[in-house]
Amino acid sequence: MIIKSSTRRIVAGCLFVAALSLSQGAAVAQEAAAGAIASPVIAVVDVEQIMQESSAAKGARGQVEKFQQSFQEEMGAEENALRTKQGELDGLRKTLSQEAFTEKVKAFDASVAEFQRKGALRRRAIDRSIGQAMGQINEAMIESIRTVAGAHGANVVLPRTQVMMFDEKMNITKEIIDSLNKKIPHVEVPTPKVEADSAASKKKP
Repeated sequence: MIIKSSTRRIVAGCLFVAALSLSQGAAVAQEAAAGAIASPVIAVVDVEQIMQESSAAKGARGQVEKFQQSFQEEMGAEENALRTKQGELDGLRKTLSQEAFTEKVKAFDASVAEFQRKGALRRRAIDRSIGQAMGQINEAMIESIRTVAGAHGANVVLPRTQVMMFDEKMNITKEIIDSLNKKIPHVEVPTPKVEADSAASKKKP
């Protein structure tokens, strides 16, 4: 499983809002002291490239793919068991009374609902683990952007996806990847922990 594009969009949004405020802070303060508005010095960053090429992001993807594979294997085994039960249930249609058959159907439907509920909880658990790992990468990425942008005297950082045309000299992505790899070469994705479903817990006596 590759880290979700929605997660990358969240990271990108947080990244550039934070980076802009961080990089502008020092320049604005200096210009304010002189009573003038800071002139924009723009740098461009390709977040997608960072998420594809940085060591931490690559490692995180590998860990998430293992969790996802385990999740799919578990769900696949449970789904096969449900299919077997469904076949058995179809075979009982003509041998059981309508009332008895209806009870069997209700029990099967409850098993299907439980299967779906467990699947949703497992997916949420994986999403939480991804979020924790991405939070670490995002924090280090912001620091790297501030460092690299500052070294170039940039006070505005724009995402590559929002810039139609620019001089490639403004692209500081590779420098940021190098800086990020030094700051955080690896991030540990926490093992997904399935939390108890609050709705199910309330039904328990």
